[in-house]
Amino acid sequence: HVKKGQLKVVLDPAKISDDGKKLIESLGRDFGRIFEQGTEARKRDRDAPYGVRISQEVAGKSKPWLVADQPWEERADTAFVIPEQGRYRCWYVAELKKVKREMTVSDGRGMELSGSALAYMESADGWNWTKPAVKIFDYGGSRANNLVTQYCNGGCVFRDDHGPAEERYKTFHFDELPKEGLAKDASTHDRYGLFGVSSPDGYRWKKHSKPLVRYFCDTTNIAAWDPLLGRYTGFFRYHVNGGRAISHAVTEDFWSWPPPEPLLYSDPLDAPADDYYTNGYTVYPDDPSLRLLFVAVYHRNTDQVDVRVALSRDGKVFQWLSYDPILACGGNGEWDGGSVYATPNLVHLPDGQLALPYSGYSTTHNEAWYRSVYRTDLSQAAGAWATWRDGRLAGIEARDLGGFTLTAAPFTGKRIELNARTSRSGGVKVELRESGKPIPGYSFDEAIPFQGDELWANCRWKGREDVAGLSGKKLEIAFELSSAKIFACRFA
Repeated sequence: HVKKGQLKVVLDPAKISDDGKKLIESLGRDFGRIFEQGTEARKRDRDAPYGVRISQEVAGKSKPWLVADQPWEERADTAFVIPEQGRYRCWYVAELKKVKREMTVSDGRGMELSGSALAYMESADGWNWTKPAVKIFDYGGSRANNLVTQYCNGGCVFRDDHGPAEERYKTFHFDELPKEGLAKDASTHDRYGLFGVSSPDGYRWKKHSKPLVRYFCDTTNIAAWDPLLGRYTGFFRYHVNGGRAISHAVTEDFWSWPPPEPLLYSDPLDAPADDYYTNGYTVYPDDPSLRLLFVAVYHRNTDQVDVRVALSRDGKVFQWLSYDPILACGGNGEWDGGSVYATPNLVHLPDGQLALPYSGYSTTHNEAWYRSVYRTDLSQAAGAWATWRDGRLAGIEARDLGGFTLTAAPFTGKRIELNARTSRSGGVKVELRESGKPIPGYSFDEAIPFQGDELWANCRWKGREDVAGLSGKKLEIAFELSSAKIFACRFA
């Protein structure tokens, strides 16, 4: 964590009253508050950050690895990836060929699309995928296909190690609510909600009859067990002031959810035409405290959808990392030039890259109607990875000169390593402090500046880079940056 620092007040001794002297003495005795005295009125704390800001890294994009390449697939998209036992397991939505599509329309919007199923594939490296014949459903008179359930509308598969073994995998399914309990004049929106679907193995799925959320949540609702909250956390489609939004709820029992409450919706810094569409919830690999929402932002004025990221350390309050997209649409004519949507989970690939599944479409949001009314569908849809170098979703950056200090932490190891990037003429210097004072031999004056672009480079000082002798000390690590960006720092 970065130290906030503060602007210290320096007291002029010639102006201190007798009562003031008593107050200074009591504050020092009772609370350890020490005031500097001198002629300078104010003094900047050396720990206060200056000249730096947090900035995100725009995602790279892989070539598509999820495409409709089976005889039963007309379209394949919306992939959910779970790393498990040395492989990547993936469930995705397959729109089936030779199945009549029937669309129910409400307020000019397509609501339900029959003829889709949840399909399964897996990979050892995240790039080369197999679609095994799980032999569960007939298609064209054969069970030699990878289709696992028809309950795939508006949910996202997650692995639940907290629940019973027979419910190891779960998802939501958007469907019509039971007529019992509905008003006779209930609107179309009031007649729909979310049901739970569970599986012991990810292949054999069971839809449960009890509605879990009585709300019109018709796109990619995501739940997961949060081990730090000790509860299931869910992120849902919502509406605020006539616009799409994201809501949130937590529960100890997956089969009993309270009504979700608004979490993120358009604010004064958004363009007036923007909505928040799908939520893209995931956590950082191996760090359940870093929760991320890769939100699909729908720009009504251009009809395009791109992705922005919000983060939370407590699982309750989320803040935007930036109002700019972290995952943008491709160019005109490209397969993902119309819309992009992120789905779970953020994973490490074998080469160390961070990767997040996303679906891309050549059509914009409302151009999707072409598929329902035109004789020939020329649109493209596929799934690919949004990628970052390890640890580089965002960093602390100084475009010119800047600096900051980390809060003290007990040092273990032999080295301190940086994940950083500088300009050709820039650099990073590191100073180690104990109780706010530079440790001899490890000051800025003795530091050898880092230059370049490396994932994990050793911090160095004149004549030394092994810091094993400082083991056990509570170190504050201070940085001076010149046209540089630091993504991470670690003990090694």
